[in-house]
Amino acid sequence: MPTSSDVALGQLRVSWLLLVVVGLVVAGFVVLAPTVGLLLEQRRDIAALEAQVAGQQANVETLQTEAARWEDPAYIEAQARDRLFFVYPGETSFVLLDDRSALETASSEVPAATLEAPTDDWTAAAAGSFLLAGLTAQAPPEPGPAPEPQ
Repeated sequence: MPTSSDVALGQLRVSWLLLVVVGLVVAGFVVLAPTVGLLLEQRRDIAALEAQVAGQQANVETLQTEAARWEDPAYIEAQARDRLFFVYPGETSFVLLDDRSALETASSEVPAATLEAPTDDWTAAAAGSFLLAGLTAQAPPEPGPAPEPQ
């Protein structure tokens, strides 16, 4: 029949074995946690870079389409006429200035915060500046010694 010390010793072995296993599991988590965090961070970076590459590829395609347009002489002629107002010899170019569209699109409401009363009398300041500039006499520069001929 086992004595009480044998039973306690058997429980102690199980407890030590359990502690060793738990210690190995904890050590594994401590060792692998930074690696897993680094892996997740790199995946996020890769996803962001792939999105950036896709955006740049779309931009390249747009620029290639634009470059292909500039190979067409008719497109170049249309751009020169529209942007630079070029005309052929003998043609007359008219530029219409339509201010009504600008007035219609402008906002009729002006915020009160942008309106400020003048703090100084600008006419008095301008007159004072004019008088100060006119009445200030500067002495002519004194002639220096003449260079000697060699």
